Amino acid sequence: MSPTHTAASRSRGSAIPWRVAPPLISTALIMVGAGVLGSLLPLRFSAMGYSPGVIGLIATAEAVGFLAGCLYAHKIIAPVGLERAYATFAGLKSVAILGLHFAHSVPTLMLLRFLIGSNAAGLAVIVESWLNALVPNEQRGRVLTIYVLVYGLFFGAGQLLSQNLDVRGPEMLIIAGIATTLALVPMVAIDVRAPILPRGVKLEILKALRTSPASVLACLLNGLILTAFTTVGPLFGQRIGFDQRHIVLLMACVSLGGLFLQWPIGYLSDKIDRLYALIGLGVGVVAVATALVTVSDHTPFVVLAALFAVFGGLAESLYTLGVAHANDRAVVADYVALSSTLLFIWALGAAIGPTTGTYAIQLITPSAFFVYVIVLTMAFTLFAIWRLTRRKVDRVVEEREEFLKYPQTSPEIYSWLPYHREPTSSGTTPPSDGEPAARSGGNG
Repeated sequence: MSPTHTAASRSRGSAIPWRVAPPLISTALIMVGAGVLGSLLPLRFSAMGYSPGVIGLIATAEAVGFLAGCLYAHKIIAPVGLERAYATFAGLKSVAILGLHFAHSVPTLMLLRFLIGSNAAGLAVIVESWLNALVPNEQRGRVLTIYVLVYGLFFGAGQLLSQNLDVRGPEMLIIAGIATTLALVPMVAIDVRAPILPRGVKLEILKALRTSPASVLACLLNGLILTAFTTVGPLFGQRIGFDQRHIVLLMACVSLGGLFLQWPIGYLSDKIDRLYALIGLGVGVVAVATALVTVSDHTPFVVLAALFAVFGGLAESLYTLGVAHANDRAVVADYVALSSTLLFIWALGAAIGPTTGTYAIQLITPSAFFVYVIVLTMAFTLFAIWRLTRRKVDRVVEEREEFLKYPQTSPEIYSWLPYHREPTSSGTTPPSDGEPAARSGGNG
């Protein structure tokens, strides 16, 4: 019996929450560090005298690093194993975070942010590989929900922790570095020695476009606007006169809104055609962005916090519903490659968005970012409506997978979800009660 099979058999007979605790604790520590940096790094670079456009360019380097990490982390992991690779990624990320204290030139800052992004992707690949080995199929949906909550809640906790830290000092970097280094400790307690190693990612962009062009654009739009807002948001708050504490609270509202609003939105999307749901999200984002164009230093903080939370929830849902809608229209054997491709399309948007968004507020006004959001989202919504009109009126209603909240972490997440089973060696896919009847080339 293979070590992997033995590990999986042991996991079925033990208490699942305890067996997944080490990678979840590690993820929590990583996200606390990421949350501390999330809102404060743009303010730190602004205090160093950099323009919003340059700050966006520096943030783009981290998104490019994430993309590279997802593509090539498996090449580092395969020769040395997951334990040593995890230590490598965590150590390099900690060093890159602490190195920001000594970096003062744009190229150096970009290099360090690139390392932070690439190593963050490697850490996610490894954690999700371990979860794959630890969790039996019937527990995957529940563990995914816990993983998503840990991921989002502790990122928000890190943001709240950073309210009173000096953006010019080393404290924020030290705290983030310590949290990232401590993430190594729980990983040595994992009672599994042979999880399935991650493989190279198969990207099929043209096939994704044929399957569901609306899903491709939804994932791209999410990267272009919401990921950009993690950089633009603190600068926007600064330009309309808020202090650091209020800026951090506003950005925490975006994160927590993005976490919690997705479940009711996803539940609704299970009841209706998901293309209708995507159109509704587009209309909602345009409405909230239009309201945000009008805000000023006289806008009540509570109103602005609510708008930020709704903006985060609606914009974040574009990615999750985009992946779900694409999978509704694909064969089971294509799920992993299709979902991974959509993740990379999101990452491309995330690499472009911070630069375009920050230049908008630098060259025009603080509210110009939301005009940028309105233009892009209107274009997506009109395209989705056009796709809706192209559907055949006699199209059979297809069975669909249940809504799941997908974190934008690594392609490995899609290889262990309950609905994303790989085909058997004979090339056929095992039957599933929830297997969609759609085929590539659908009209969504």
